Amino acid sequence: MKKNPLFDVLDQLYFQAQMQFGSAIKSKWLYDGDGCPGCGKDITETKWKKKKALSLNAFMYRDHGVLIGYLLCGTCAHTIHSVGVKGGYEKLPVHDEIEKNLKAAYVKRLGH
Repeated sequence: MKKNPLFDVLDQLYFQAQMQFGSAIKSKWLYDGDGCPGCGKDITETKWKKKKALSLNAFMYRDHGVLIGYLLCGTCAHTIHSVGVKGGYEKLPVHDEIEKNLKAAYVKRLGH
């Protein structure tokens, strides 16, 4: 069985986060919920340097010490990326929605 390349990238993000945050990161998890954690739409491709790409991101849920990897739909990815390209790496309302949904999904996964 072939390993999903998303897990390889998540592993890299996890090791990088461990180097940066030390023991604050205890585990990793790839969110596999239905739809984009930002808007609920289907996960779709986005354009990156004129090529099709998926937007793999990670969020550190500090309360549980877990790095949560997740994919975004093309619309949410474009919204976040376009603000960042303009030099405005500010927190957008979609970031709050993503964090809220990822936290809820992780706690549900734990059975709490």
